[in-house]
Amino acid sequence: MNTEIVTMTAQGQLTIPKEFRTAFGLRGSTKMAIRKKGNLMIVEPRSDFWDLKGSLQSRVKKSDRAVRAARTVFEKKWARTM
Repeated sequence: MNTEIVTMTAQGQLTIPKEFRTAFGLRGSTKMAIRKKGNLMIVEPRSDFWDLKGSLQSRVKKSDRAVRAARTVFEKKWARTM
């Protein structure tokens, strides 16, 4: 895969070239994790919400049981709004 030059819009958006989207199986709206490593910007596709684990930093600490309980409540309430 070749290096491609892309432009960032005033809103901070980039268009990922089709060759890259195809190679990584990206279709439609996709969440990405972005991190800085030295002078590089690394962008990694995430397939679902739970793949984002660790990308949302917080000082709040919850036990695994509390997180699972919150997830269950979220799934039940979210399903009712759809």
